Amino acid sequence: MGTEYGCKVCRVLEDHDLEHYDERLLEEWRGDGSQRKGYRQLARWLNVTLLRREMDKVGLSTLGDEAESKYDRLREEGTTSSEVAAMLEREGIDVERLQDDFVSYGVVRTHLLDCLDAEYEKEESSEWEREAIEIARNHAKEKIVSAVRSLERKGKLRGGEDITVHVDVDLECESCQTRVPLRRAIYRGELCDCATMEVHQ
Repeated sequence: MGTEYGCKVCRVLEDHDLEHYDERLLEEWRGDGSQRKGYRQLARWLNVTLLRREMDKVGLSTLGDEAESKYDRLREEGTTSSEVAAMLEREGIDVERLQDDFVSYGVVRTHLLDCLDAEYEKEESSEWEREAIEIARNHAKEKIVSAVRSLERKGKLRGGEDITVHVDVDLECESCQTRVPLRRAIYRGELCDCATMEVHQ
């Protein structure tokens, strides 16, 4: 039996009245430098968008990283996922249907390359340093989030319903002890008048 949809992403976007998100997907995929999202990041971004819209419909807060946090916990295995799913169900969200609509990075790749017939030409970047820093920060954040969730499940870390992780990098001069956030130092083009520094995360 045939289908009117090119792929799962096509169906999901139409079912949720998000056809215009094709342009957003292309923009995010073709972004410059560290702003560009790969297939896995796009899949996560789209899935979080679906969850955020459902949360908005039932009146749940989506301020800050609420939707991202609940998505990450929903995708975990064990009691944490079950607890979040049960809470969303109580608020009126059809979690089973929503999870069925979540897409994988492979499907996103198919959607971009086959359904949208899109192409991406990688340009040589003159700011590889900024990209490397951003990639490292994102990687560190993912690892820390995973560790924090594990500590929560083991009862070794208690807090509010959701915990948001922020990763910042500071530069410190070994000579004068001036300490400045990395982003500010890059923006200013200098840390201090000294020549030596240490990196702190």
